[in-house]
Amino acid sequence: MARGVGQAHEIFVARASNAEIWDVEGRRYIDFAGGIAVLNTGHTRPEIVDAVKAQLDQFSHTCFQVLAYEGYVELAERLNALGTRRLREEEPVPEHRRRGGRGNAVNDRALVQPAAPACDRIHRRATTAAP
Repeated sequence: MARGVGQAHEIFVARASNAEIWDVEGRRYIDFAGGIAVLNTGHTRPEIVDAVKAQLDQFSHTCFQVLAYEGYVELAERLNALGTRRLREEEPVPEHRRRGGRGNAVNDRALVQPAAPACDRIHRRATTAAP
């Protein structure tokens, strides 16, 4: 093991479910230190496991800038729709986001004013979407 890799706790995980973890000695813990993908969904949630399995049947990963795929475009469209809906409804940006102290104003603008499109197809879809 590389010396740069540390470990906060001397716990070795054997299995996990939702917000609980069991170590190799059978002790159960509540997971307050889960990874990024686990915090919102829990461990081994059936619908997440099914979605991952379905994706792995197609391909595991590709860099969109090199090889495009439909799921990326669909997500971009959904995010764009959320941002443009707020503009159409003239919903004001909350004060704490206007100041941009945590970068949120930049994030809000990114949803409704995307930078250079990743490909012409995304640009065409975004600019021809019905209001």
